[in-house]
Amino acid sequence: MKPRSYNPLDYTSLSESIAHELMGSDVIPLDRIDKFYGDGVYALFYCGEFPAYAELSEANRKKPGCLPIYIGKAAPRTLTGHDPQVSTKDTPDMSTRLYDRVAREHRRSIEQATNLDIADFSCRMLILNPVWVALTESALISRYIQIWNSVVPGFGNHPPGKGRAAGKISRWDILHPGRGRETDTEAGISYPDLCVEAQSAIHERIRLLRI
Repeated sequence: MKPRSYNPLDYTSLSESIAHELMGSDVIPLDRIDKFYGDGVYALFYCGEFPAYAELSEANRKKPGCLPIYIGKAAPRTLTGHDPQVSTKDTPDMSTRLYDRVAREHRRSIEQATNLDIADFSCRMLILNPVWVALTESALISRYIQIWNSVVPGFGNHPPGKGRAAGKISRWDILHPGRGRETDTEAGISYPDLCVEAQSAIHERIRLLRI
């Protein structure tokens, strides 16, 4: 037998370490986020009464912030000029991308949904140098496989521009209508079908994570 190799400075190890840091950060109600500055990653959690999410809600009521429903990031599209050694500070010199994404865009989408309540959502957030944001998001998504990142995608989609065709409605908007993005639904996909898929996926993920 041989010992395994481990490099604490490779991208995989670093992204896993940062992901662990996020999941150890404070759980904050989504409707009580004070304005702050910086880019970073975040996880949303749900503990409401939507039937298809019953097991996920129960897990997050027992242990707040243990099972994300969605993982996301906020960072510039290009990283030119960003030094990974530069410390990250919450100052007005930085952008409000992370705050805007979570406390404005996502809050608005949830408040518009007819079958969700903003009071049932909380989040964990971590301000990061932009060079680490995408790696950390990928590490989190691969570990938890969040329902709104996989089975019910479309929550994080930006609304189509004025005068531009919206295309087919997303699975998220089928399950949680209210954002005014209703067009032709995806063939073969219905509200009951999505409820069953989401419920099954949550059950399997909880089993694998032993939550």
